Amino acid sequence: KQLWLKPFGLFAEMPRSNGHPDQMDDEEGNDAMQISEEDAAFILGKGGRTKMKLSRVSGCVIELVEGELRLEFQGTQQQKRHARKFCRCVMAQRTGPVYVDANDVADDCTVLAVPQEAVGFVTGRGGNFLRTLEDEHNVIMFFADIEGVPKSDDHENLVVFGQRRGRRSAQLSAMSVVETKLPGHYTRTWRETGEVFDTEVDASNDWDTFTMELSEDEVSYALGRRGMTRKKLARASGCIVQYVNRVAFLSGTSEERTRAQEYIKWLFRQLEGPVYVDTDNRSASTTVNV
Repeated sequence: KQLWLKPFGLFAEMPRSNGHPDQMDDEEGNDAMQISEEDAAFILGKGGRTKMKLSRVSGCVIELVEGELRLEFQGTQQQKRHARKFCRCVMAQRTGPVYVDANDVADDCTVLAVPQEAVGFVTGRGGNFLRTLEDEHNVIMFFADIEGVPKSDDHENLVVFGQRRGRRSAQLSAMSVVETKLPGHYTRTWRETGEVFDTEVDASNDWDTFTMELSEDEVSYALGRRGMTRKKLARASGCIVQYVNRVAFLSGTSEERTRAQEYIKWLFRQLEGPVYVDTDNRSASTTVNV
């Protein structure tokens, strides 16, 4: 078992354990979970939204048999394992601090260290900001203590569960919010070490993060009203685009990152005059004569 800490993030590596309750085979009862009446209401959420979110993020069909206070799971073994883990963590939020272990954070999980001064800012009133991030990025997010890791007086661990793209975009959104409250908290480390706070750089599938520093005016222009320009750049390029203070983080495949860089450069060139683009050898373009 291995756990180690780096600045602003926690990384966990641990082999699968057959004894972990979320990893039992179907014939060992992995299809259902008994819960209390209070937990049933918490899992269901207003209008069933929490249960639908848990199902959407895990990819597992989750049914609440209210008369028998039982959650039933339908899907692949991995989907059911994720669904049980997400449900367990959500129910833990009802009674107090959430605890996760190395098995939890080693599987489809990102952990971001958020400074104590910014925890309330990231959470939002009644947890509303975290819920907004969850809906926008299709993830599950909460603050938790991690077994085997000493609790810090300086920061709280923001745990993000879901698919890689959703987790990375949610993580960068949280970092952007922290930098609004505490400018330089993450970007100072980026300037000193080049740290991009992404543990899942993987050459085998071409995933990485490119960064570029912008001026104040450039950030304002590239963000747009209510962030619409940033979102447009992300949709068009297929790349995760987020601004952490004045640093643009572009996460995705090499092709996606290249497109995002080009689109941002074209955006700024519009401030100077006409933009000229060679479309002859571009597959991701359509020319319309007006």
